[in-house]
Amino acid sequence: MIRQTKFFLWAKFSFVTVASMALLSSVSTGYLSAAEQLDPMDSWTAQEYAQYLVEKFADVKGQQVKVDANADKAIGLAAGREGIILVPAEDLKEGEEHADVHTEKGAGLACLFMSPRFNPVIDGKQISQDKLQSVKYTDDSGNEKLATCLLLAVRNVDGDDWRLYAYGKDAKPVLDAKFQVADEDSEGPIAMVAKEANDKSATLVLTLFGKYAANFKIGE
Repeated sequence: MIRQTKFFLWAKFSFVTVASMALLSSVSTGYLSAAEQLDPMDSWTAQEYAQYLVEKFADVKGQQVKVDANADKAIGLAAGREGIILVPAEDLKEGEEHADVHTEKGAGLACLFMSPRFNPVIDGKQISQDKLQSVKYTDDSGNEKLATCLLLAVRNVDGDDWRLYAYGKDAKPVLDAKFQVADEDSEGPIAMVAKEANDKSATLVLTLFGKYAANFKIGE
């Protein structure tokens, strides 16, 4: 069971996507081919571009929860020139919880930047881009690109019921995923893997402290 007294110390962390600046907004007609999987991104690339995108996202208005990201701790997944990067919070530790986990919006947990092709899928349909926050940037070739940005939060609804919320533009979250006991061990305060990939979608699994996991579909 997930114990309320053992789940979170708060600070905040951030989610992001990129393997190069072109990575975030390349357009593809398919999802993941046999030769193109969402594999771990090298740490230097994740950290370098996480810093840039976190700074860009700081200027976006109407953020529902406050998230302070530590780009030096960024991790990522890459598929060709596209991907997903996770940027942990400054003091993400197990053992204590932030008071905001008991509020309606939850406590700020992360910022997820992703190539638009990886936007979350709800009830079999990808969330429309116009419901999500995004940032524009210029790649190393001088082309303007777009990255989807999701604010992530954790809420303790009741007892052992912990939820991962993802916020777009609206006051209410566009995504509500339940934390469960993790099926697999992982290292570090936060881990991210993509599973069950096919030609249209995959399941993104986020694991905290190697113990608690929430997942949701991403894809076209």
